[in-house]
Amino acid sequence: MRFAYIDACIWITLVEGLPNLQQPVRNALQNLAQDGWLFCTSDAVRLEVLIGSLRRKDEALTKIYSVLLDISHILTIPPTVFSDAIAIAETEGLKAMDAVHIAIATYHKCECFVTTDSHFKQLKCITPYWINLENSSI
Repeated sequence: MRFAYIDACIWITLVEGLPNLQQPVRNALQNLAQDGWLFCTSDAVRLEVLIGSLRRKDEALTKIYSVLLDISHILTIPPTVFSDAIAIAETEGLKAMDAVHIAIATYHKCECFVTTDSHFKQLKCITPYWINLENSSI
């Protein structure tokens, strides 16, 4: 079984994105699942995904996200997450929270990082699986 760390932007696009953006994400996730990838997430993703619906007090949206995240394989936060993230942020040129995600994924030996954020395209410490939404038709 191969582990794919699913970035928060994937879940947010899948649930709240415009239909023309949701479909490429849905297709990519279906392809990964058919190829035997196990979807992984962490409490760092949970934080990013749930904060908006919790602030808006949107219980229905919070429940949708919770169900999606609960069916993913939850990775623990390693004790070295912050020291690892500092090194990753420095070498990969990432923001702090992005480096935390990569630190969690690499600690747990995830083989790819699934995202729509283009600043992850050049990752060296983990293979990026970038879903290009730039040319998605309306």
